[in-house]
Amino acid sequence: MKDSPLDNLNMLAHYASQASNQKGLFATGPLDSKGLGPQSVLTSVPDRDKGEHTKVFGKMTGGETSSTKYQQKLGTAEPRTDYEILHGMGHGEGGKKTQSPNNLASASHGANTAMIPPDKAISGNPDVIVDTKFAMRPGTQRAEYVDQRFFHKDFPDQPFFQQRIDGDRPKVTQSEYNKLKEQSALFSDPDTLRGAAHLMNLGKKTGSNGGDT
Repeated sequence: MKDSPLDNLNMLAHYASQASNQKGLFATGPLDSKGLGPQSVLTSVPDRDKGEHTKVFGKMTGGETSSTKYQQKLGTAEPRTDYEILHGMGHGEGGKKTQSPNNLASASHGANTAMIPPDKAISGNPDVIVDTKFAMRPGTQRAEYVDQRFFHKDFPDQPFFQQRIDGDRPKVTQSEYNKLKEQSALFSDPDTLRGAAHLMNLGKKTGSNGGDT
């Protein structure tokens, strides 16, 4: 995660390669959409079986439990890239239902890391609705990209947070991770989030009633 002087050049090279090979954020359709659909965050989640998602993933792939080996066998793995089994909705947000095949996909360690700060920020807040989706390469368990989206229950049509993450994303540097943590901290407090969500939608509500802004 530590920053390197070469990080920016490596990222440029990565996305140039992705564009050339039509992978990740540059994947051309049709892509299959996968996810649990809108799900409310639970106030608490009991301890999980840490190996459950690996067992489920193995059934999904016909026996391969390693996300990295799975991508290598597909021929879709980027060089020197580790892949992991991603949860669209984190287990800490939704509990047992998140171990469903509809909520699991193969993507890079970097993609998984980029999802962590926002997931941690909403943990235990039942006002939040998670509707994270994977854009899947057809016929595979590979996510070309992830659309991580959070909504406030009072405004289910307007996400207060969303990010699109490359499924082959390189490792997150320390400065990138710190920036994600800083951004996510803005909605980690339930009262602050509720007020911000209302402010975000104030103009839209006023406009729909024909009032002036």
